[in-house]
Amino acid sequence: MLVKGDIKCLHCGHISGEWVGASGAPLTSEGLRSHDKPADPGPAVPLRCVRCEGPVLLDAAALVISSYRLRRIQRLRDQIAALDARRNRAA
Repeated sequence: MLVKGDIKCLHCGHISGEWVGASGAPLTSEGLRSHDKPADPGPAVPLRCVRCEGPVLLDAAALVISSYRLRRIQRLRDQIAALDARRNRAA
């Protein structure tokens, strides 16, 4: 399950950007969409505030549901309904 939220500093309150990633995953630069374009420390290094280098948290986290995934779920439901209808006609 994917979550999305703001990267907010615990010290100064600055919002460094938006992060998208797996629920429970550590906050690394892999999922960061930055407002300030910090230097990329590497994918495994935990994020820090771009203004004061303080620790950050994921603020206002919400689930990500893409339209592609919703369309795929609907197609699968339609296929299951068609299979059930065929079985009912054959029986």
